[in-house]
Amino acid sequence: MTTAETKFDFEQLILRLERNHQCVLRLSRNLNSYKYEPRNYDCFTRLRELKSSFAALAKKQMALFDKIQSQSLSFDKAVQNVNSSIQDFHNLEKQMAAYLLDL
Repeated sequence: MTTAETKFDFEQLILRLERNHQCVLRLSRNLNSYKYEPRNYDCFTRLRELKSSFAALAKKQMALFDKIQSQSLSFDKAVQNVNSSIQDFHNLEKQMAAYLLDL
């Protein structure tokens, strides 16, 4: 791969991570809405866990973003980490959907 191709690939990877990060932040903000307030103790603990999980994922994504921008990761490792982060997001999204259905 040439340097230009590698730079383009890293830019695409950063763009993908940024889009996913925006979704994480949006869902995290939505959890703070009064519409999602818990009605019992079980829902309260689940909501607290969801909020902390979204905050941890956002922090993990920011660290990954910094590593990718500084290119301290190989491209393959960066792709693997971004895919893992997106998979974590999908799992949290499913947990949030289950929480909303239980409300």
